[in-house]
Amino acid sequence: MMSVVRAKVGHSGTDVTVITDGAVVPRALQAAQRLEREHAIKIELIDLRSLNPYDWDAIATSVQKTSRAIVAYEDTLSWGYGAEIAARIADELFEHLDAPVKRVAAKDTFVAYQPVLESAILPQVQDLYLAMKELAEY
Repeated sequence: MMSVVRAKVGHSGTDVTVITDGAVVPRALQAAQRLEREHAIKIELIDLRSLNPYDWDAIATSVQKTSRAIVAYEDTLSWGYGAEIAARIADELFEHLDAPVKRVAAKDTFVAYQPVLESAILPQVQDLYLAMKELAEY
């Protein structure tokens, strides 16, 4: 049996939970800080730090606290780990949700290994900011 790498709460909040990992973490943190400055919306940022296995307890605890969840990830929107986590949240935590589970991810296309094209395909700070704001206002 694999031991679970504990997720890290990168930013504590009460309004929306953002579940993420890897390169999206600093982008989500920038978006969360901007949202707090501009709209007093407090984002709880969960850095999974491991995808297999992932820390379901950290996710569940945070979503039960905020009642809103965004899963933000670098993989394509469809068929990725984020879709699975979002489905599990919707299935197992439905009674705790005040809004639909939202995903912010790469476009469903091949990732180009060129900085300008990567920026067009992968989730950016502005994409995360808008998703967090929309869900908080739901």
